Amino acid sequence: MKILVVVTCLVASMAATGQTNYDTVRIHPVKITEQIYMLKGAGGNVGVLIGKEGTLLIDNQFAPLSNKINGAVKTLDPGEIRFAINTHLHGDHSGGNENLKKMGATLVAHNNVRERMMKETTNRAGSKVPPRNADAWPMVTFADRLNFHLNDEDVVLHYMDRGHTDGDVIVQFVKANVVHTGDAFVRYGYPYIDLGSGGSVNGFVATLDKVLVLVNDNTRIIPGHGELATKADVKKVRDMVADVRDQVAAALKKGKKPEEIPGLGITNKYDAEYGKGFVKGKDFVMVVLESLQMK
Repeated sequence: MKILVVVTCLVASMAATGQTNYDTVRIHPVKITEQIYMLKGAGGNVGVLIGKEGTLLIDNQFAPLSNKINGAVKTLDPGEIRFAINTHLHGDHSGGNENLKKMGATLVAHNNVRERMMKETTNRAGSKVPPRNADAWPMVTFADRLNFHLNDEDVVLHYMDRGHTDGDVIVQFVKANVVHTGDAFVRYGYPYIDLGSGGSVNGFVATLDKVLVLVNDNTRIIPGHGELATKADVKKVRDMVADVRDQVAAALKKGKKPEEIPGLGITNKYDAEYGKGFVKGKDFVMVVLESLQMK
């Protein structure tokens, strides 16, 4: 089936982009407030809250980078990492879980993240994915919302719809007006919607609608990948995804066959801006199509 071929290619592309020489990776702190930083390296953006009550980490990239990330955090504050939050299960955001647990951090994520890490799964390419090591499993999980009160900051973890995956969490620093979205919002191009991990295009749009309610024009947004963003940046991606979804749905309603839809030029007006990432326009259309056809 052509759709499966496309998703298989996307999975292969993600694996290829993961062939990184971690010895050469440098971790770059980006200051957002006196207590909140974004760390850039290889993989998803890391959020950091520092203070006298200990450090809270949001995502942790790949396992070989754990010592470098820990070292970068220590240059910001010598305190220990007390909590490590996973915004979702993917290894470029949670690959250092085992190492952080050994460092004494408490791992935190949505219920679905722990459940998926505990089981063998089959990805969309048909390959078996073994369960993660037990030391990688989150130790604290929740269903809808979880609050931290740390370093004079109110941190709220919001579970979102089945968008990028079925375990997506948005982390809100209420007082500082900063939000970390994980891969529910990214800036590398067309988003990757992981259908095999419970994601869906409708949930992706619904998630961004919820983010837009949480933020305002002054909110500083840490995306899953890419540079710091604003509410306007989120709205732009939300509208693009919704437009592509609606055009695909309309084509199906008009009786177009699935194999005809990628040739309709639905993403032509977006490709120059969003087609630079590993997900290309026609591939994105096919994933949206499959998502709409799933039960």
